[in-house]
Amino acid sequence: MITQADVEKLLGIRSPGPSVLSLYLRVPLDPPALRGLPAHADELVSAAGATEDGDVARAQDEDRHIARRMLEIHAREWLGHTVAIFACSEPRLAETLVLPGPAEDRAVFATRPHVRPLLAALQRFPAYCAAVVNRQHAWVFRVAGERIDRMALPPAEGVRSTRFGGWYGLETYRINDRVVELARHHYRDTAAALGPVMRAGGPVPLVVGGHPHDIPQFLDELPDDVREQVIGTFTVDPHTMTPSRVRELAGQVVGRWVGERERDLVTQLLEEPPGGLAAIGLQPCLDAVNQRAAKLLVVPENGMIPGFVCQRCGMLSAAADDCPDWGAASAAVPDLIEEMVVAALGDGAEVAVTPDPPGGVAARLRFPLASWTAQSA
Repeated sequence: MITQADVEKLLGIRSPGPSVLSLYLRVPLDPPALRGLPAHADELVSAAGATEDGDVARAQDEDRHIARRMLEIHAREWLGHTVAIFACSEPRLAETLVLPGPAEDRAVFATRPHVRPLLAALQRFPAYCAAVVNRQHAWVFRVAGERIDRMALPPAEGVRSTRFGGWYGLETYRINDRVVELARHHYRDTAAALGPVMRAGGPVPLVVGGHPHDIPQFLDELPDDVREQVIGTFTVDPHTMTPSRVRELAGQVVGRWVGERERDLVTQLLEEPPGGLAAIGLQPCLDAVNQRAAKLLVVPENGMIPGFVCQRCGMLSAAADDCPDWGAASAAVPDLIEEMVVAALGDGAEVAVTPDPPGGVAARLRFPLASWTAQSA
């Protein structure tokens, strides 16, 4: 499972020229289909590596060989998954990451690893916890990609069978009352035990499952900070559940939650009045990033836009002569969106990925944008 730390590590890698290869490749599930995978990878790399600089071309060719060798060795370990391969001869880099979900096949040569698909995967397939409860037992599952770890909590105190009614059912009434009270204590104890689990390692989404009559009572006992992490519930019979079934049902809840968050982001940006704290479209978002005004940058999952970055001031632009340095220090970049993402992250902004953001790219601002004319004056 990829983590934010993996992304930060990759962002720390820089090369003086566009010789860092980022290859995203969907590995077929059928082993015989692996025979065509190296050729497909070569096609992607060849399309990304057109250059007239002999030194850069040689470095890129070495990167191609590194990536191909890694495919030959490890492809069978990645059947049915999308893998990200990062290769560079200088600085030396040969790293692979398996994504928790599908991503578009692409190859990019740049001065740093291309991380936008990783950010999309982290957003679309977050790690989460699933808690399943009934009146006597509770199970907590940690889910990260295909890995699921289970922790069973201690069972609640037992009670006598309700089949023995006693005199005129009085004993049955007392036992039923005791069952309800014990269940309440069990929910409370489970909620208390779940608190430290949910707080460890930072906040993650929580999904709660069980019988419909158990879930509301358990939710009522959760500490406030843990209840805020609950994103939904699902129905499952704890006596017949399996870890894979829990992951399937909880994963559906997480998927809906992710989709709702994406739609809410787009709606909020579109509802911002003209001249307010929203930038819609490539050029306004370039201005927002260049002025360090972006609080949230919303970018598309796929697609690349070539552009330029000034090697003196760091300004991003769609044309080589847009920089106040008159293009004297402009260097071509394969993907302006990627450069905007990296710059925004460096300024402490949040980055979100959606299938179709307003205007192709959008941003929520910390402060209104100033025109370059007013800024230079």
